Amino acid sequence: MKYKKTILLFVSLVVFVFFLSGTVTAQDAPPKDGWQFYVDLYGWMPSINVETASGSKSEIDFDDILDNLQFTVMAGLGAKKDKWEFMVDVIYLDLEADKNSTEMLGLIPVNVYKDVEMKAWVVTPTVSYNLLEEDKFKLNLLAGARYLDIDVDVKVDISGVRDHQRSISASGSGDVWDAIVGIRGEVTFNEKWYMPYHFDIGTGNSDLTYQAFGGVGYRFSRVDLIGGYRYMRWDFDDSSVLDNLYITGPIVGVKIRF
Repeated sequence: MKYKKTILLFVSLVVFVFFLSGTVTAQDAPPKDGWQFYVDLYGWMPSINVETASGSKSEIDFDDILDNLQFTVMAGLGAKKDKWEFMVDVIYLDLEADKNSTEMLGLIPVNVYKDVEMKAWVVTPTVSYNLLEEDKFKLNLLAGARYLDIDVDVKVDISGVRDHQRSISASGSGDVWDAIVGIRGEVTFNEKWYMPYHFDIGTGNSDLTYQAFGGVGYRFSRVDLIGGYRYMRWDFDDSSVLDNLYITGPIVGVKIRF
């Protein structure tokens, strides 16, 4: 059934959060003076879009990722003191996916077979400074870096045009470092509900990279349940095998403070 695995992932995460909240709500909230630490554990349900320098495009939706995922890690670790906050976000993906579809080439339907193999690390360390904090609004300015290490193979076979078949393939590996700046914060609705947000943009080894996130959170004593939507993109230079790469989709997670 379509999205059955997505629903199962979400329900499992909700059960996990309520289990954690039951074990920590009896304890005092983390102290606001001195160092405060937290861990983010999340499940991202994205589609991955790859465009090669030759113009070949491939999209892997979340169902295909679940069916073909070999291994993944998605987590963040942070520390706060006074107005300063340090955080590192880590994503690792190892997947292989293929897909048959019928697409329109002008007015002509063609058969398209896409095969994508990808291994990628995305590591984003940041430091932020609290610029504004009121009862209902919090704004941090951030600076840091984004590291992408990727190994990708893309193959596209097109058939059905006058009995001819055309194959397009591209493969390559490499890593890029980009400096980023941005904002991070939250809008508070009441003592339990709030809206976290994040935006950063940067450049360096790639022409441009940026990330945006918005969502809604619910606070327990030391555990938050968070859901939202995340978009991450890279545009590469003309000498790269890839022209651009972007990962986009809903996200659910927990933040554990200690």
